Amino acid sequence: MTAAARQAVAAARAADAARALTEQASARRAAAVAAAQSRLRAAETRLGAAKLADASAHADYEAAVSRADLVHALRERAGATADASRRVLATLVRGLMQQSGNSTLDVLLDDRADHDLLFQLGTLDTLSRLTANLDDVRSRVAADVEREQALEKQDAAAQAVIAAVPVSATRAAVGAAQDDVTAASAALADLARSAPAATAASEVQPFPATVPVADTGRLSEQGWTRPAAGRITDAFGPRLVHPVAGVGDFHRGTDIGAGCDAAIYAATDGVVEAAGVLGTYGNWILIDHGNGISTGYAHIAPGETLVSVGEHVVAGQVIAGVGSTGASTGCHLHFEVRIDGTAVDAVPFLALRGVNLGT
Repeated sequence: MTAAARQAVAAARAADAARALTEQASARRAAAVAAAQSRLRAAETRLGAAKLADASAHADYEAAVSRADLVHALRERAGATADASRRVLATLVRGLMQQSGNSTLDVLLDDRADHDLLFQLGTLDTLSRLTANLDDVRSRVAADVEREQALEKQDAAAQAVIAAVPVSATRAAVGAAQDDVTAASAALADLARSAPAATAASEVQPFPATVPVADTGRLSEQGWTRPAAGRITDAFGPRLVHPVAGVGDFHRGTDIGAGCDAAIYAATDGVVEAAGVLGTYGNWILIDHGNGISTGYAHIAPGETLVSVGEHVVAGQVIAGVGSTGASTGCHLHFEVRIDGTAVDAVPFLALRGVNLGT
């Protein structure tokens, strides 16, 4: 073998080795990016659960405070009533003692001629009426005192319920989960900054470049976020298979396979237009974002709708919990984007706004 041939072989081997090292480095980077993305998704899921738990705790706290206020007011009213009953009883007792000051028996048996028999009979009648009234008032006092004592116990129990609601713990959990998300996001951003320019976009920002025809970029400068964490289980478009009887031939939304009771977030700022039951959608929220854009959230779990019609929400706010109400085979979020009332594919719509739906 000539020297030139040997040099060519050596160069080819060196190139192969360099390619192998590059491929190994690329594989390690891909693994690191995948791990960082997985960490971020897990942290976001924990944050969503923490926010939902915090919102539920605050709702429980407000309900407990409202009940405690009512019970306390009833207790104070019962106390005032019991005090009034005691005063009436004391007045009657004093009256009875005054009427019987000159021994009733002496009055009735006094045979002095100048003593009026009608006066004697009137004294006896007055004492009888006072005694009857005294028994009635005693019964009323006993009932009022019993109610006062019962409400005192309920008042103490209501205060104990307030103290037991873990609002501080859930708020701390939200803070800790938010710190985890921040740390995971920073780690992923560090990987993106350290990645070669040729691979950074494909590894860290896998956003589709397609733009929905009906979208003219409205609200593109407004902050958007994912409505739930999870993979896409059913895409927008015609249905080849009907998972549940009664659903339409065209799927107007994107199904995200989030777990039961996982948090549902407002995709961006807006005003709640609807919050209630809507046919096969089950429990449903519709948010108007202005400029003809609205988003919908279906199959919400019973009792986990956390907003009401007319309420203003912000991007990332926990508005509900994932459920399986309506025509549903399991817990998931049916998410819709509407432009001027017409449903469009949410995946490219959100990709245009920097959000990768379904991860």
